[in-house]
Amino acid sequence: MLDENLPTYRFRPSTENPQNTLLYFTHNGSDPSPEYLLKRPIPSASPNQYALGLLDVQYASILYAEILLKPDWSQPTLSAAEVRANGGSPVSVAQTPSSFPISLYNPDQTVQVTYKQGSWSKDTWEFEVPERSFKQPSKSKIDQDSSEVLSDLVSKVNFKWKRDGRMNRDMTCYMSGKTVGGKKNKEPDITVALFKGGKTEGALAIYEPNLARVDVEDRKGLEVVLLLSAEVIRDLYLSQRQDPFNTAGSLAAALPLPLGVFVG
Repeated sequence: MLDENLPTYRFRPSTENPQNTLLYFTHNGSDPSPEYLLKRPIPSASPNQYALGLLDVQYASILYAEILLKPDWSQPTLSAAEVRANGGSPVSVAQTPSSFPISLYNPDQTVQVTYKQGSWSKDTWEFEVPERSFKQPSKSKIDQDSSEVLSDLVSKVNFKWKRDGRMNRDMTCYMSGKTVGGKKNKEPDITVALFKGGKTEGALAIYEPNLARVDVEDRKGLEVVLLLSAEVIRDLYLSQRQDPFNTAGSLAAALPLPLGVFVG
């Protein structure tokens, strides 16, 4: 059980649309109030790809972040009988990539989450968040044009989701150090968030006592990354969602969904 005094988001499937999940916020034992909407397009609109967006529950035009991901494809070795049963055509199987990008908006940035397989219960999903995300006001044309060049030099805070065990879908997110000038500096793990993944519902608690030690300017962006990454990991890596890449209808290559597809 999560501590009800911690800021907590509870994941509950929508009764109106099974593709969507409502995130209810509670803090210090308060009554749950709807805060975010996790939205998925219908399978026929996103064949052969995984798509998920995080929107404001009251204003559907506000898109905080989204994920658009195509699977890797492999062809397993089949016996002659299996090939004949399939009409002589090779069978392609969707494989979950080893990483996925989270596209955040206002300010725009991309956070790459990378899966690291470990022994027994030591699987991790690692990502970095910039210490400073907002540009300083400046009339200088040089300052405006140099953001991409300097992005690699920006100090980043390192995080990792770590699975708590093989027999459940629970995870803990830790702050594990910083990346400065492209070099990682590891530090003792500090708990940032806790995720309890049920069969149909889930809950993510922000470990508030340690937030003062997390040197990230865009706290809202970090919260969005935590919420989206936890749901994607549950969908793609913990065998929670059936056919997450919507391959049942067709194995033909599909056009990628445009960014911002979840708005409206």
